[in-house]
Amino acid sequence: MSRRRDFTAGLAFLLLGVGVCVGASRLGFGSVRAPEPGFFPWLGGLALVGLSTALLAQAARRTGPATGSTGEWARPALLLAALVLYVPVLEPLGYPLATAGLCAVALRILGVRLPVALSVSLGLAVVTFILFRRVLGVELPPGVLALLG
Repeated sequence: MSRRRDFTAGLAFLLLGVGVCVGASRLGFGSVRAPEPGFFPWLGGLALVGLSTALLAQAARRTGPATGSTGEWARPALLLAALVLYVPVLEPLGYPLATAGLCAVALRILGVRLPVALSVSLGLAVVTFILFRRVLGVELPPGVLALLG
């Protein structure tokens, strides 16, 4: 990307991150053991502020012509399609299977070998399912796993 595009994108996402943090602070944070509605959006907004600040710093340091190509859209398009598909399959398949599938697609897009992508995705889905259900008390759709128990 060019320096100007990086700067524009960094500034836009910085403002968006600040807006998310402000909006989340109005909802209340709660605690790690008892999060309220603003807890996770605030963390997401904070991450967005940090990443956009890094992009702004990178754009400020860069000199000379732009490098890289803007013609590589297949991988981001595939990830976007996987994210869009995740929503309708979440309820029937359940959180663990849908999340494992989404993570596997994302890891394969990043170039992770298939056996590693599948094992990491399955582990991540199971651990987060247990974390949300047992530790935080959040009910997630079990989907086909409800038939097992």
